[in-house]
Amino acid sequence: MPGYKLSGVYEGDWLLRFSQFARDAKHARGWRLPANVWGLGVTSLLTDISSEMIVSILPAYLVLSSGLAPMALGIANGVHQGGPIVATVLGGLIADRSGRRKLTAGFGYALSAVCRLGWLTLSGQSVGAVTALVASDRVGKAIRTAPRDAMISLSVRSDQLATAFGIHRAMDAGGAALGPALAFVLLWQLPRRYDAVFFTSLVMALLGLAALLLLVDEYPDRRTSDRAAPASPWSYAVLAFADRRLRPIVALATVFSIVTIGDVFLYVLLVQRSNVSSYWIPLFYTGTAVSFLMLAFPVGYLADRIGRRRTFIAAHAPLLLAYGVALGFNAWPWNALICVALLGAYYAASEGVLAGLAASRLPAATRAIGLASVATAVSVGRMGSSMAFGFLWTRSGDLVAVLTFTSALLVILCVAVMQRDADESVAS
Repeated sequence: MPGYKLSGVYEGDWLLRFSQFARDAKHARGWRLPANVWGLGVTSLLTDISSEMIVSILPAYLVLSSGLAPMALGIANGVHQGGPIVATVLGGLIADRSGRRKLTAGFGYALSAVCRLGWLTLSGQSVGAVTALVASDRVGKAIRTAPRDAMISLSVRSDQLATAFGIHRAMDAGGAALGPALAFVLLWQLPRRYDAVFFTSLVMALLGLAALLLLVDEYPDRRTSDRAAPASPWSYAVLAFADRRLRPIVALATVFSIVTIGDVFLYVLLVQRSNVSSYWIPLFYTGTAVSFLMLAFPVGYLADRIGRRRTFIAAHAPLLLAYGVALGFNAWPWNALICVALLGAYYAASEGVLAGLAASRLPAATRAIGLASVATAVSVGRMGSSMAFGFLWTRSGDLVAVLTFTSALLVILCVAVMQRDADESVAS
């Protein structure tokens, strides 16, 4: 399979690249992925079903059933969205320092499973208990993310990185779509039996942990099993952040994340400007996940052929269109369908592709902490973006807020398109 040297997105070689991609797509070699990728995908699918079952019923469970004030829901949602960022870096450090990526990821999955047991046995619901359970679950997710992504990247050839992350993110999105649906069916058949939802969520979490233990190899690439390490674990972080090939990726991801409007704001815009009930909002999450699920694998495969960096940059074009649809196109329900489809396309061309791009520039010894640094940068950027957008909306209205972020994203997108990146290449 031929390799392609990337320099800029403006050199007029798109027709050639797509013709090469079309020829390559006829051969099964590029689509065939190792069992480790599928095993980690199954693990994430089951775990996300478990997690999203809980998240989707929290509003009804906390406010309507348990009698807690809406403040409890606000705190739970804030903890869930923000998450313990430091734990992501810690998970990467532990995984790279010990060389036990599967064990580190397994601890994160096990911690989340224990939290499901906590929901099932919780008595005398309180804000403190709810916050502790949600926070512990997010710590588990943060710890497992970097070592899991490192194992994915070490399981495939360099020309399959975005494809592998694409199929993993697709299965992850499948869990995000199935979880709320399963919770809805359970409560439909067993009204107010939240314990049934919690028990099913616990079973799915345990199945996910079993999938990790039985289907995933600790060292998919035996060459990476050497555990020789720097004297200090923090030297791993220094090595990752000092890597000149990684720094531009961290900067690129951070800058884009700062001007990204959170999904929930777009969903609120949709219902407000279409004058429809807010009960549609949960379905927007499912629609976005379905769109992501359908596109993640083929877009990842395409990114491995035409370039991961340029695909990541191009991902922000559908995001711009989603802003416009949410703000100015009020033909319900077509505006909602188009918006969630565009958001799914954005995530398909950004999340897994960014992980594949970062992994391609990292040595095996610092793969987990390097991926953790990228994920942390994106999380910090999006957290700041959410706060800034909420402030702008409150002070100046939704129109000014959306136009400000749209203008900033457009400027950054133009600069990124014109910037050369001679280091990136797609391996044969």
